[in-house]
Amino acid sequence: MDRLQNRKEARKIFTTSGQLYIAGELLNFIGYDISVKGIQVKVLPGVFLTDVEDFEKLVKENTTAEIFVKDLMLTGEVDVAWVSVGHDDDEGIMLGLEFRDIIYNAEKLWHKRRYYRKYKKAAGVMLNNDDEQESAFESINISTDGIMIHLPVPASYALQRGLVVKIVSVELNIKAVAKIAWIDSRTKTTLGLRYLQVDVA
Repeated sequence: MDRLQNRKEARKIFTTSGQLYIAGELLNFIGYDISVKGIQVKVLPGVFLTDVEDFEKLVKENTTAEIFVKDLMLTGEVDVAWVSVGHDDDEGIMLGLEFRDIIYNAEKLWHKRRYYRKYKKAAGVMLNNDDEQESAFESINISTDGIMIHLPVPASYALQRGLVVKIVSVELNIKAVAKIAWIDSRTKTTLGLRYLQVDVA
């Protein structure tokens, strides 16, 4: 019984830091209560994922994220199991993450993967997948699984989360079918797209 209690206490006092890549944003976090199955983290707000409601909406579409836990040199994929408000004085955004595909001693791998999530400005065209109406865009950053774009001129068709679109960019050498993962509610002109299918342009 004492041994079990000591293990529980050890989990409570262990804290670590790291980064979470989700929906096109790289977020810093403080991790608590880590185990072989997962970790509980307090995420620092990002540019577009700023509160609990943003995360709740996001996980209805997709629960997959990538993680790097600094002290353990651990990286890989996780599933967001739950989202809640913290219970301490400053509250915060709490996430329960379940490990899915994890590699240890992988700091170099994480930095290599981050290389693909680079800021890159390039021109392209986004087309409504249903009627082929198009809108010009400028990329903000790109990754292996998605792209963040800015529309200099409002789209000629209605934009909403979950809408499937096509994007083409000669500069990025990409042609893809993607889903709108999020829309910046402040401007309606900045979008996060998650690839569904990617081909060489």
